[in-house]
Amino acid sequence: MTAETMAAKAKIAWGADLPDYVRELARLADNQSLNSCAKRIGLSPATLSQTISNRYPGNQKKVEAAVRGALMGETVVCPILGEIGRHICLDWQGKPRAVTNAIRSQVYRACRDGCPHSYLRRTSNA
Repeated sequence: MTAETMAAKAKIAWGADLPDYVRELARLADNQSLNSCAKRIGLSPATLSQTISNRYPGNQKKVEAAVRGALMGETVVCPILGEIGRHICLDWQGKPRAVTNAIRSQVYRACRDGCPHSYLRRTSNA
């Protein structure tokens, strides 16, 4: 039985529609490991494996944004923090509100008040 590389799995699963971010993810997983990739990107190894295999049932756009930010250097301009990595933007979106920290509170509100980079729903009481 031969060990299949992540790159080969991605090519089989995605075919001609293999996105560049999945190709980059699979390449890094082959060079390092899924656990190493997961730590760097901020997602679980299972999520990354399912993405490579084209079987991830969750929000694929979030996975794409995290991979593009962490591995491909994609940045966004945050209305509060300025230019930051896309994966850092996603991390900030997941943080709870902290009234003891002015910056964190401002970012929390911006993420929920129509920021074009946010995956969160707009809330009226942010």
